[in-house]
Amino acid sequence: MCRCIHRSADVTAHYFQEHPEHRTTNDFSFDRQRAEQKKVKQQSKPTAIGYIPPHYVEKSQSERSNFFRFLFTLLTSYYGDKAKEVLKRLLEEYRLGATRDGSVIFWQIDRTGKVRTGKVMQYNPEDGHRIKGGEVSAVDWIHSILKRQRVLPEDWQLSQCLFGEHLLNVYPDKVAVLVESEKSAVIGSALFPGYVWLATGGKSQLREEKLRVLSGRTVLLFPDADGYSEWKQHARDMTYCKVVVSDIIEKNATPEQKAAHIDIADWIVFQIRESKIMCTANHLVEAEKVLRRMIEKNPVLQKLIDDFDLVLVSTSPIGSGDENPP
Repeated sequence: MCRCIHRSADVTAHYFQEHPEHRTTNDFSFDRQRAEQKKVKQQSKPTAIGYIPPHYVEKSQSERSNFFRFLFTLLTSYYGDKAKEVLKRLLEEYRLGATRDGSVIFWQIDRTGKVRTGKVMQYNPEDGHRIKGGEVSAVDWIHSILKRQRVLPEDWQLSQCLFGEHLLNVYPDKVAVLVESEKSAVIGSALFPGYVWLATGGKSQLREEKLRVLSGRTVLLFPDADGYSEWKQHARDMTYCKVVVSDIIEKNATPEQKAAHIDIADWIVFQIRESKIMCTANHLVEAEKVLRRMIEKNPVLQKLIDDFDLVLVSTSPIGSGDENPP
């Protein structure tokens, strides 16, 4: 018995001589080895981002969605005959798609031009509101459809990006405007093309992994009526860009409008119908101008904004807009 114990001890001592990294102060390494094995198991490999073949975007691009029908009516009332060129630009820039039943496809295309997914939604062509109930599903996704058709494998992993993100490279010098819904981004771009309009896809989607593409840019945030406080709080964490949070809906929407959770698209439509769209135009321009003028008058402010992540909430309207279409 003693001979076996001595032989085992010799083998153990020889192992630690050849593997000193496993040696502890008392030459006992079992706990350490277990911890290292557990650590290796916990370090999972990063999940590869899944992409949609681009030909789906090309095949789907169409004016034949109910959302586009609403957009045509809205912009024709504002631009008249010139609405066609605006609609053409929106179709091409945002790659708006359509399904056979008239749903719109809002494609998520990242900054490298790769397609992450497409959001499929049905709209009322008369008032532009989403159809959420009845026989029509509120939201569907292209990646989910392709999985059901077994075009994509079940382990295909979705990683969303901002709607309109691919336009950041197209317009590197434009101020970015961030809204919740894709509808708001498209309508905003139609009326105010001097900005790059992007959408998070929802109030809860204001996440850093999506927003890092905005690094170094000036960004105007236009939260929905029920999202002002939350977005203002999130803006303080966006230290990688200069953020201006708009309070146009917070300060100007009626109690009824706030109860209906209107967004900037609803506000713009309301302003067009009330012939007050210039108020929105002035407010949009104002946030950017206020920030620039303050920095020009006091260059130290730039350092304060950078160092302390100051958030400028726009105040009184200034400036004027241009009603000519893009």
